[in-house]
Amino acid sequence: MFTGLIQKIATVNSINSHHGDLQVILSAEESFVSTLSDGDSLSINGVCLTVYNINKNSFSFDVSNETLDVTTLTQICSGYMVNVESALSLNDKLGGHMVSGHVDCMAQVVEISKDARSYKVKFKLENKDYFKYIVRKGSICVDGVSLTVNDESNNNFFVNIIPFTWDNTITKYYKIGTMVNIEIDRVALHVEKLLNYKD
Repeated sequence: MFTGLIQKIATVNSINSHHGDLQVILSAEESFVSTLSDGDSLSINGVCLTVYNINKNSFSFDVSNETLDVTTLTQICSGYMVNVESALSLNDKLGGHMVSGHVDCMAQVVEISKDARSYKVKFKLENKDYFKYIVRKGSICVDGVSLTVNDESNNNFFVNIIPFTWDNTITKYYKIGTMVNIEIDRVALHVEKLLNYKD
């Protein structure tokens, strides 16, 4: 589990393809990499992956064909920047919301505008079946970042990104057309299943 509070931006060093799936090597500050151990779970742009082959300022993870099919990790290349968060410990503060690292669908950035010192970003869901789970003032995870939905309509939703989040995540690199990973609040899925459950 994760909180959606990004700890570091890491850079893709190289990508190795093995029969369709990928081995990705990232670099990050030594102070962050030194906290990792082989087998740890990391959220990479909102995708829960397992880290290994840890060196002074780099580490690796594998991406399966299934993950490539449902996330934006097909787009990464050398020099690409990604959001990184370590798995939640029981003694950590839960400052964002409970995030599983299991991407539900993708969305596209369709509008970016300045809003005082923040940025207002509009996203369009690729799969409209997930729109029913997005509610105004509810939580949503975008590329691993815990955000609050400001408004939603017609398969689109808006968020405001405060200066700190803008400066310390890959949101500052977003452009019109950028594809992002979306994880909806798991509570909505559990409630729906309970309401529709038949013995």
